[in-house]
Amino acid sequence: IESIQPLLDKWFGEGEAFLDEDVIPTFREAHPDLPSAASFQLVSFSDGSAIVCVRGTKTYFDFLVDARLWYAASLFQLVQSAVPFGFAFDALIDFCVNRLSELEASSVKKVSYYVETTAFVNYLRKSGKYTTVSITGHSLGGGLALITGAQTHTLAIAISAPSAVMGRSAVTPEISLEDIKQRSYSVIPQRDIISHLGGAHMNSAGIKCRAGANDFFACHYAYRSLCELMYTCGNVKRPVYCECVSMGYPEPTLIDGSGTSLEFSCEVI
Repeated sequence: IESIQPLLDKWFGEGEAFLDEDVIPTFREAHPDLPSAASFQLVSFSDGSAIVCVRGTKTYFDFLVDARLWYAASLFQLVQSAVPFGFAFDALIDFCVNRLSELEASSVKKVSYYVETTAFVNYLRKSGKYTTVSITGHSLGGGLALITGAQTHTLAIAISAPSAVMGRSAVTPEISLEDIKQRSYSVIPQRDIISHLGGAHMNSAGIKCRAGANDFFACHYAYRSLCELMYTCGNVKRPVYCECVSMGYPEPTLIDGSGTSLEFSCEVI
């Protein structure tokens, strides 16, 4: 956590973004009945807005929670892909996933991280302290962000995240397709398997993955997605992530011919 604020200062500029280290412990003290296994942070900005940042899968327990929440949708996706003309069974697949998810909903809720992230976003919105609240995350964190965004009617942006479409009945309270459509946006790297779990995202943007075809999980790597976005869109006024060059991206060029070189910037870092 100690390293986050310096990174925020470097990325957004000093005095623009702040890591709020007090609000999460205060929230958890006020809600001792909630599970507290989810890992997330709150970043607030000088304009009064705030973003909840949810960590992706890191531990074996994270993986188990992830699998429990999305296994029904993934199972039926696998069956559908193995059956000739599987697309013709979309309605049946959707019905089966919903029924199985409904049976699992109460038990899934007891261990699912989204219960806490949803309660936290509601807590922030009710506090009236922030002009706007949004939520983001990568991988499992992105999937949780999509669920919480739909449940709380909050903007959610996810990178390399499983979709909430097919498993929307597995969460409590249940979310609708309209909730997902209005509040979610997903960034989907090319050849990233995790992004395709749970059904098609309703609002999404695809980005390239320039990793080797045999590098199975490289396209799911968060920093590679960051490099691709910066390479495609430019870094504007943000610092360049030094590791992008080691991933095969060319060294960035200065648009106006002024400023510091990549070599100098990376030596300073």
